[in-house]
Amino acid sequence: MAKAKGSAAIVENAKNFVSGFRTFSTGQKAVVIAVVVALLGGAVLFSRWASTPSYTPMFSNLSGADANAMVEKLDADGVPYQLADNGATILVPADVVDSERLAMSGAGLPADTGSGYTLLTEQKVTTSEFMQQKTYQKVLQGELESTIESIDGVESAVVNLAIPQKDVFLDEQDPTTASVLVKLRPGKELSNDQVTSIVNLVSGGVEGMDPANVSVVDDKGNTLSTDGSGSSAQQEKTSDYNASASADLQTFLESVYGKGNVKATVKATLNYDDKTESSTTYSQPQEIDPLAEAKTEETYEGTTGAAATGVLGPDNIAVPGGDAENGGGYAKKSETNNNAINKIDTVTKQAPGKLEKQTVSVVVNAGAKGAAGAADVNQITQIVNQAAGIDATRGDSVSVVKTAFDDTAAAEAAAALAAADEADQQTTLIGYAKTAALGLLVLIMLVVILVAFRRRKVETVDVLDVEPLQLGDITGLDEELKEIAPVVERPVALEAAPVDPALEAAAARRTEVVELVSRQPEEVAELLRGWLADRRS
Repeated sequence: MAKAKGSAAIVENAKNFVSGFRTFSTGQKAVVIAVVVALLGGAVLFSRWASTPSYTPMFSNLSGADANAMVEKLDADGVPYQLADNGATILVPADVVDSERLAMSGAGLPADTGSGYTLLTEQKVTTSEFMQQKTYQKVLQGELESTIESIDGVESAVVNLAIPQKDVFLDEQDPTTASVLVKLRPGKELSNDQVTSIVNLVSGGVEGMDPANVSVVDDKGNTLSTDGSGSSAQQEKTSDYNASASADLQTFLESVYGKGNVKATVKATLNYDDKTESSTTYSQPQEIDPLAEAKTEETYEGTTGAAATGVLGPDNIAVPGGDAENGGGYAKKSETNNNAINKIDTVTKQAPGKLEKQTVSVVVNAGAKGAAGAADVNQITQIVNQAAGIDATRGDSVSVVKTAFDDTAAAEAAAALAAADEADQQTTLIGYAKTAALGLLVLIMLVVILVAFRRRKVETVDVLDVEPLQLGDITGLDEELKEIAPVVERPVALEAAPVDPALEAAAARRTEVVELVSRQPEEVAELLRGWLADRRS
């Protein structure tokens, strides 16, 4: 019974909607149809979006062979997939990613590339020492390649190591060197920090390797590092120094001569040599003994005036004590003194990036008003010398020129910027207007539909549900009315005159028109406006 009543209510509401829709004007019908179509389209789009599976990466950083094999297996299994990172990453629906990973592992995918420490397990007992060394070198290369490929922006890497054979009979061994070739992802570039990280990874992973012996090259042939650091690091530091010095000098001059009236440029030459100098200085303090002093003292004792006697020697010199008396004596004393002096050892280490020379160029707007137009070139030169720290002995130079600036480009740029801002504002306003119009249209549509349904809502009363009025009730009511108010005698009605049928028909039509106006005022108003328009035309 309840279901029957519900179905009857739905049918009745549908009939009311159809009858009400027929009474709508053309514009109202168009609005209702547009809203219904928009709702249906939104529902379709939402259902399609909700039914689209969410994809998640199954494997990434795949080689071409592994990716091709996995795609063939996914096609055979009927599993939808998507490719990313130029085919290096495969995405599958999130609800099947775990099962597909297990299936790929069972199929031996991704395949073992035969690199890394897995090569050590494949060596035989009879492997020679030379082959063991080469295998270990290949292991290092494979592990370094895998590590470098994990860096953001690197698609693949190839590492070649040159490890010389150690010889105990050589005092100096050849250095170990390495070369790295990196293939970058499309639109990616390695920063200097990333290049330095690659150099440090390679040098730190190989015993005895100096970072200066690592070279990094990209797949386009650009040298990224040849001396353990980014090849453009020095240029970048020089550019940063020039930009900072130019900005500081221009800001200082603009505070004096006005903003936009000065252009300053600094070009510096920096020395990036890592140099160490050692020197030793000796100095002798004043009022001290000589650096070295030697004294010799000889003493003779014996008979005074005694002549030397004896057999002559080979040089015709008498040998003492030949026939003389033994009463004489001889003593000799030697003394050597070394006096200390001042000694100073100096070790000077020059850090890379030393300023060797700089050139400063300044242009002042001669056509400007105020201090810039009346400034003297010599005065500006003196200010620049002090502000930029110019050292003539170092080879620094300053050039100051006064000339009128060409403001055409600046004016055009300002006009273009103003036009762009105005266009952005108009675009924003148009967007706001569209949104407001759409919201207003929806609101008007809802109001029209609500008013239309309210006007056509008719309350029906089942006549059968009204209880019949009993005659006794009327009698009792008459007695009660007599107690409240006196009874007034109703005058005798006169006999009515005969009614003209034409007047009666006109009254009936007037009643119908009044009811029509009360029920459908908008339609009647449109009809009257149409009649008036036809009469005017």
